[in-house]
Amino acid sequence: MVRNSSFCGIAVLLLLVMTSSNIIAEDEPNNWYVEGGNSVLMEQYTATWCDVCATIDPWISDFADDRGSRLVRIALHDPIADPLGNSISSERLSIHPNSMELAPSFWFDSNNEIKGTVSPVDLDRALLNSEGVRDSDTIISISGVESLNRKSMNLMINLFNVENFSNSQVSIFLLAEITIDKSQATNGITNHEDVSIGYLNMEIDTNLSLGEVTSETIFNSRFTNISMMKNSEGFEINLDFLLENENLEDISIVVAHEKIIDNQRSTLGAVLLTLDDSQKSNGISLFLPLFAISIVSTVILFKDRFL
Repeated sequence: MVRNSSFCGIAVLLLLVMTSSNIIAEDEPNNWYVEGGNSVLMEQYTATWCDVCATIDPWISDFADDRGSRLVRIALHDPIADPLGNSISSERLSIHPNSMELAPSFWFDSNNEIKGTVSPVDLDRALLNSEGVRDSDTIISISGVESLNRKSMNLMINLFNVENFSNSQVSIFLLAEITIDKSQATNGITNHEDVSIGYLNMEIDTNLSLGEVTSETIFNSRFTNISMMKNSEGFEINLDFLLENENLEDISIVVAHEKIIDNQRSTLGAVLLTLDDSQKSNGISLFLPLFAISIVSTVILFKDRFL
């Protein structure tokens, strides 16, 4: 009887440890992590008034998702006559002459332009072509941490293993899934994904010494507390953005390392971080179940010593 009581006591104690640990984990801020760089950056100029876009937008997000890490999509909406448009579209499209004369338009790694009605086959062909001409991929990591009050996010971005940063910039996109009212959806499409709602453009200053910090930006919308530091492996960028009633699972961040020569932009590396469970990195919640399983297995294995 005493041994049975001892075993039951150990089992109850384990349950208490697991329960209390899960409560602590729930109080911890959410954090996410991704590392990559081989993704092709596909920018799509679209508009809620565009009838041709209405035949593409319903399937284009699934097309990008189905390509996995090979492709990241950014939707740039018309900044003049579209409720989802903003100055970010004007900034990104300014490098392309007459870029806003036709919607939809697609650019792969800022080149390889396609306009008008497209099919998945057309986009796959452009994707393969862009992958074929990419010289090398900058390795990029993104760490995202939600604040304790759940009202802001901190991002730490690292670019490393790149021999030449001259004439290059880091471009950071804040994307969201947005639903508009039917009265605003001229072409009938109310749900829009990968909409650019924030953007930061920083020139990489190769004159920085190790440990030196700069906060100079070329274009900034939505980001605060920005700093870039040179380290032994490359560059580290820290910045914050405030959450404006968005659902975290509807937000994603794209970071691209781009080279600018004679007003021509090319992509050296790009990566996507989605703020959902797929890229969540919560060390406590992952460790506890494994730890609990190992303890319970050990107790069961040696239960005869207690019974």
